[in-house]
Amino acid sequence: MQRELKKRIIFALLLLVAAVSLVASVVLLARHLSYKRGVMESAKSRLSSLTVQATRSIDLVAREVIDNANSIADQLSSGKLTHKAAEIRLRELLERYPHFLSAALSYRPYAFDSGRRLYSVLQARKNGRIERIQLDAVYDYTKPEHDWFGAAIDHGPRWSQPFYGEASSSLLVAYSVPFHGGMDEVAGRRPARGVVTITISIEEIGRIIESLDLGPTGFGALVSQQGAYLYHPDTELVVLRKKLRQIAQEQNDRDRLILAEQAGKRGSGVLDHRSMSTGFESWLIYAPIPSTGWSMQNTFVKDDLPWDVDLLRRQLIQIITALVIFFSSVAALLSRVCSGNRTRLWAASVTIAIFFAAGIGALWKISLSHNSISRNQGIRINDKAALNRIMNSYTRAASDRHTEAPVYIPTGIFIESASLNSASDLMVSGYIWQKYRLGEQDAVPRGFTIGGASSLTTQENYSTKEKGFEIIRWNVNCTVPQQIDHLKYPLEQDKLSLQILHKDLNHNVFLVPDLAAYNFINPTALPGLQKGLTLPGWKIERSFFELRENIYNTNFGLERPLNKDRFPSLCFSFEIKRNFTDAFISNLTALIIVTILLFTLLMLTSKEEQHLSVMQAGSGRILNICASMFLVIVFSHVNIRRTIVVEQVFYLEYFFFLTYFAILLVSLNSVLYSANANIHLVQYQENLIPRLCFWPCLFALLFTITVFTSY
Repeated sequence: MQRELKKRIIFALLLLVAAVSLVASVVLLARHLSYKRGVMESAKSRLSSLTVQATRSIDLVAREVIDNANSIADQLSSGKLTHKAAEIRLRELLERYPHFLSAALSYRPYAFDSGRRLYSVLQARKNGRIERIQLDAVYDYTKPEHDWFGAAIDHGPRWSQPFYGEASSSLLVAYSVPFHGGMDEVAGRRPARGVVTITISIEEIGRIIESLDLGPTGFGALVSQQGAYLYHPDTELVVLRKKLRQIAQEQNDRDRLILAEQAGKRGSGVLDHRSMSTGFESWLIYAPIPSTGWSMQNTFVKDDLPWDVDLLRRQLIQIITALVIFFSSVAALLSRVCSGNRTRLWAASVTIAIFFAAGIGALWKISLSHNSISRNQGIRINDKAALNRIMNSYTRAASDRHTEAPVYIPTGIFIESASLNSASDLMVSGYIWQKYRLGEQDAVPRGFTIGGASSLTTQENYSTKEKGFEIIRWNVNCTVPQQIDHLKYPLEQDKLSLQILHKDLNHNVFLVPDLAAYNFINPTALPGLQKGLTLPGWKIERSFFELRENIYNTNFGLERPLNKDRFPSLCFSFEIKRNFTDAFISNLTALIIVTILLFTLLMLTSKEEQHLSVMQAGSGRILNICASMFLVIVFSHVNIRRTIVVEQVFYLEYFFFLTYFAILLVSLNSVLYSANANIHLVQYQENLIPRLCFWPCLFALLFTITVFTSY
């Protein structure tokens, strides 16, 4: 009677645990999904609104170009405007619209003068002034490669593909509209006599796009109706006139094929996308520019969503915990553990152990994918617009404080090799260069230092003067101690940084990133790092520049008031993630083998004389084996402790502590069982309970430890 009552109580308890854990799982999952949905919908709405605002800004610029060019062409065609007056009008346009880079009046061969093949006059901005340039003396604009002229003559008003303007020395996009002469009686139409062209700089369009807040790793792009890039942070795509379809085929990217189709249809919307090169999930938000047919396409990486990462991680841990408890209790119910049948008990034991092991794996994944790297956060610099805003703010602050105006030195870095030793010292080899403005910065000492470097060797290997700058490049080899948090080893994520400082503290010299030196500054493209660069034992996820304001409590012995109290330092940082698979294999192999051997010893424990004589599995023999295994684990533990320099207990150490505990319990169980101790837990059905509980208890304890260390 009592036995049946116990079975019913156990069944009722398991049923209650299953019901409570199921309800908890549903509630926690609903709360988690609601939080994610709210953040994503808010972000998606904001990004769509930003994209529309950007299209309006670009459309406004484009309409100004179109309206003014059409007006001049119409008046030239009607005879209301003479050629000389048109030239004056072009200059007035550049004076009125500062974003117009140039305006030209170009004639077909012999259309301006029967004795002169080509004639084209260009009003262009150069060095802050508007200059008149005889374009036909610079190059033959009727050649096929100059589609801003030929395409407009043949097909009417149109925007050109981006091209390099030789007269203005910059990357341009042009709107050209033909103007016509008198009626051709034979052809029955008025032939095009020439073309009015207004150009705007790709950089001007870029400023509008770069002003968008698309997150630290997001970026904007602009494509033509034919799918060719007009603007992209990777200028190589623009210069090479890459098309969306071409890139989609090269990367086997179906989403970009959809974008190309939508660009041709002037469509708008949001696509869920996974980058074929980085693996990051993102949104592709696209919308048309009404006046031009161009398509604005913004990429927002979902990792940049404004999550509360700690909250998100804790929610997921709670869900996993509730689900593991639910499935384990259901496994016990379905196996009918109350029946006492050995086969069913073993089935429940194995199933529950598997569920807890799967839960540990899920927690590892959550810990690696939802970890906030908040230490030493600075202001990330991912585009020129952000850099200009910061520079302007420091200039204004210096003016308000009546201190020496800051001197900005563009500085770049390129790392060819890097390694991280056991003492968390980062050793790098590569190049650093600086640009000093000729005339204005001649008195500024040349050179730099690496903050906190334990060793630094530099050698100047290149120096030149071009485009108003003196450019100096150094070979650099340095070792810089890093502060890496090893408490979650081997599930660490951290940020390594090189603090680049100007060598002279006697000036308000602020080093800023030389963004123009990089094809693509997006952090996921790993700017500043050699392609294929590896950091043994780690995976490099992002690299970027940041400015950190260091608070100093000294004036460095200088009497002049400098902005040292809020001195920004340039840091080149890259986020890293431990290759935990290698770490687990190298460090857990011995532990796994020992735990399997411990379980084998449990299974061999016996009181039968024949069994003992054959297997030599007496308590004394088992104690000897356990002692040997203890020594193996201790040496492995000590070796890891020498490798990982940390004062506190790190995550992997708990695996060793549990193994020590398991060795102790197996030894104690062997002694008690062999001594016929009157303990029901040990003696029940020939030591069945310790055998059944070994794996479920081991994984349950590991799961609990993982929950607390990850939470």
